[in-house]
Amino acid sequence: ARYSGNESFGLDINPYSTLIATVSNEYYSIKDKRVLTDWIEKFKISTFQKSKREVKYDLLQKVFNAEILESLYSIRDFIESVDNKKIKSLLFATWLSILESVSNIKKEGNGIKYLFTKRTKNGYINLDKIKWEDEYFPDNKYKYVKNILLEKLNFISNDLNNNYGLVEKKPQVLNGSCLDIDLNEFGITELTYYSPPYCNSFDYFEIHKIELWMGEFITSKQHHLKLKKNGFRSNISSLGNKKVDYTNENIEKLESMLLERKLWDKRIPMVMKGYFDDTYKILSKIYSNTAKNGFLVIVVGNSAYSGCIIPTDILIADIGRRIGFNLLNLGKVRHLTTSSQQIKYLNPLKEYLRESILIFKK
Repeated sequence: ARYSGNESFGLDINPYSTLIATVSNEYYSIKDKRVLTDWIEKFKISTFQKSKREVKYDLLQKVFNAEILESLYSIRDFIESVDNKKIKSLLFATWLSILESVSNIKKEGNGIKYLFTKRTKNGYINLDKIKWEDEYFPDNKYKYVKNILLEKLNFISNDLNNNYGLVEKKPQVLNGSCLDIDLNEFGITELTYYSPPYCNSFDYFEIHKIELWMGEFITSKQHHLKLKKNGFRSNISSLGNKKVDYTNENIEKLESMLLERKLWDKRIPMVMKGYFDDTYKILSKIYSNTAKNGFLVIVVGNSAYSGCIIPTDILIADIGRRIGFNLLNLGKVRHLTTSSQQIKYLNPLKEYLRESILIFKK
């Protein structure tokens, strides 16, 4: 949108996501670039300074080696000394982006997996954490973290000095729920493009919880739970006490099929109904705010529970048409994989386990 010279806005309920979007779409002047270059030079000769930061989330002490955690906090304090707000945000976002690479974990599926676990025929076992860390990380932990951050910053600085993103047309980046925001305040839109969480029980607040806690976007477990409950109803944590206002005969049929299955959680049918209730609400909002002959494009993936396919793309297409959109195309982008337990049940239906792009026109 920026490079086309078009006005645009975007929103996400995850504050980590909106920080990345804001930093990526910022306009950096010659003065800003100079501030970044000067900071990098000072950082190169920096030494470890013990931080007084309080660890508010116990899990961080398991996720990080103690010296690495202290090093990260020391660098965070160094970033806090920057007066230029745009560069401080850029440095902060870059700092967040290296957390996983210097941690004891990796993101996998619907959460995080500890690297000091070992898979055996009888399941996973935990190795000795301290011994594993001694073998995995070098002795000088501060230098190790600093060099990884410098590598990223040099890459970014090179981009900026070669005028990457040198376009003044900036989007409005908002942090909030698509279900709560009044789209009318942005005027009539000609194109909406988005990819919702899939109806597969992935909890993205759980996947990104390390960045959320380390970035102090959340400061308590209650705050974390509140964020989860305000998200799109695609997983158990997002259900809360929200009621379902919209349903149709296809959704009811799917619910009855799920109720007959042995599910890993009996609330899965409510997740599915909540998901399409939220879908109806946001599609209705977008329809009202779309110009005549305007477009809506959605990227979404189907999912499966106990051998029952959730044909999300087809159900969204159906809801969109009921609201008033014309469906121009529903195209398969790629095949999706699933667990080995699901594969044996889904073989006759495996072609429907797919990621699709839906294109609507008003």
